[in-house]
Amino acid sequence: MSEIRAKGFKKLVTVNQALERFLGKIDKAPCPAEEVSVYNVFGRVLAEDVYSEVDVPPFDRAAMDGYAVKAANTQGADLNSPVVLRVVGEAYAGKGFKGEVKEYEAVKISTGAPMPRGTDAVVMVEYTRRVNGSIEVYKSVSPGENVSEQGEDIKKGEKILSQGKVLTPFDASLLVSLKVLKVKVRKKPVVALIACGEELIDPLNAKFPSDLSDKIIETNRTAFKGLTLKFGGVPLDLGIVGDDEKEIGERIRAGLEKADIVVISGGTSVGEKDLVPKVVQELGEPGIVVHGVAISPGKPVALASIDGKPVVCLPGYPVAAIIDFILFVRPLIELKLGIKEKRIVPTVKAILASRVASKTGTRHYVRVRLEEKNGKLYAYPVRISGSGILSSLVKSDGFLIVPEDIEGYEKGEEVEIIPFTTLLS
Repeated sequence: MSEIRAKGFKKLVTVNQALERFLGKIDKAPCPAEEVSVYNVFGRVLAEDVYSEVDVPPFDRAAMDGYAVKAANTQGADLNSPVVLRVVGEAYAGKGFKGEVKEYEAVKISTGAPMPRGTDAVVMVEYTRRVNGSIEVYKSVSPGENVSEQGEDIKKGEKILSQGKVLTPFDASLLVSLKVLKVKVRKKPVVALIACGEELIDPLNAKFPSDLSDKIIETNRTAFKGLTLKFGGVPLDLGIVGDDEKEIGERIRAGLEKADIVVISGGTSVGEKDLVPKVVQELGEPGIVVHGVAISPGKPVALASIDGKPVVCLPGYPVAAIIDFILFVRPLIELKLGIKEKRIVPTVKAILASRVASKTGTRHYVRVRLEEKNGKLYAYPVRISGSGILSSLVKSDGFLIVPEDIEGYEKGEEVEIIPFTTLLS
């Protein structure tokens, strides 16, 4: 899709174009690795391939309760002519049979117990009958039948986990089963958070109601902290700066020194007081890569690279800033974490309760509330516009994304909704 023009901006690019240009100008090297306990790896990103040094299971073991036998000794066994085998012992999980089984002998065995030497199959208990110190076998078995073989799950030398994987409790359990108690993971990228605006006041310093006559409480850093943690980063709060070029520059430089990613919200549009893009452009090369993206809400975003380090300049309005953070900061965090897995964001289908209009060439993020009626899921638009209405996110359950090439959706049309619960996972 070609670039479009918008009031105040020379050109607007699509979200995909913006990401492609931006990521092409930054240092893509992931954060260094650090070694951590396998008991603290949940949600961390593996920094190295992990290979098994053992077979799993480490020995042949019974897959059923029954009797361990030599398969050849059971050939021809049926209800009319059972094979009689002498029972010479028992084997349990954690306590195997120590001797060796000879011809026409059997060992009573439980699931998970090591197969005794000399046996190669298990006759299920329901196909046998105990007669004093022997069993009658009514069904023949083949070699390996009802046996879990050594290395059946994992073979020694096999790669079990690949670098770039986000580790889960299942992965940790697997590592422990192989006696891998420490692994190398990527350090979490530090994300510096700055808010810009003369009208902003920190909630910790606000005096009610006097300060609110000409100030507003700054909320974006709170949302950004939570999102940074959700996406795997470490937030670094660098506070609020006024509409002063020198102060803005000093704060961003501090972020560049201390963090892997710098995010500043406010002052990013094209008005007289929107100083952030100008300051960023003068901090280093190549500077601003994208300014203005065809997205609603969230158009006045600026993406910059300062000597390879990403700087994301977000609009001040909360909804727009949050959407842009998800779109442009999350990929940076994942890049620095070295995540190789493709992120899948599950959607739910719902019937649109009212018409949603959209302008082609712009991707729209419509906040919707979900409600189930008579076994059907309906989506009620909460806000189609209004990038400063923070409560609209709280009242919503997810986003209906209207792509750039679609002129909205009609009432009654089935649409796909991205729930916040999955979007933020």
